[in-house]
Amino acid sequence: MSLESPIISQQLKNYINSVGYNESELLKKNREETKKFGALSIMQIGAAQGALLSIICKLSKFKNCLEIGVFTGYSSLCIGTSIPDKSKLTCIDNNEEYTNIAKRYWDEAKIEHKINLFTGSAIAVLDKLIEDNNEKFDFAFIDADKSNYVSYYEKVMGMMESGGVVIIDNTLWKGKVFDKDVTNKSTQTIRDINKLIKDDKRVEHSLLTIYDGMTICYVK
Repeated sequence: MSLESPIISQQLKNYINSVGYNESELLKKNREETKKFGALSIMQIGAAQGALLSIICKLSKFKNCLEIGVFTGYSSLCIGTSIPDKSKLTCIDNNEEYTNIAKRYWDEAKIEHKINLFTGSAIAVLDKLIEDNNEKFDFAFIDADKSNYVSYYEKVMGMMESGGVVIIDNTLWKGKVFDKDVTNKSTQTIRDINKLIKDDKRVEHSLLTIYDGMTICYVK
């Protein structure tokens, strides 16, 4: 999330959108198709975020990646097209309507051989990965239901290689995180994950003011 940043001015958004990144035709096509979901389309990451994901993946040449929260596939396209051909991307989402769209785009991008998709509860899938495979990842992107962010983070951290990178989306949560009058569960969970990461000696991190906030963690 999201298509539009809630924390910067419209003028600055317009400028960033004009010079801040180059979006491929396939990504543009995916973004346009996702608009059919109306208000739910805000679950898609912004193009500037996608560009950042792509650059990080190209720089680091990750071998085994994890994505929690696929939606229609924009972020997995950015990751999947930017990692080496023999690398793997494990994707988790609980909605087949969305992931069926994502799969079409993976096929079109010719990255389907890199991707292993699990459909269902992310908590259950992560527990199964831990139980069955003792899976280790060198990159993870978390952009799913906010109420489980702390659980996702802790489970993911237990599967991360030293030197890996974890990126968490929506860590400014429309600016609600610093509004003391907002006390709903999702907002409080984002506050909790931000504090957890701040105090976590296992990582070095930076919270970026890109779109709805994105935190990058380097695993020591």
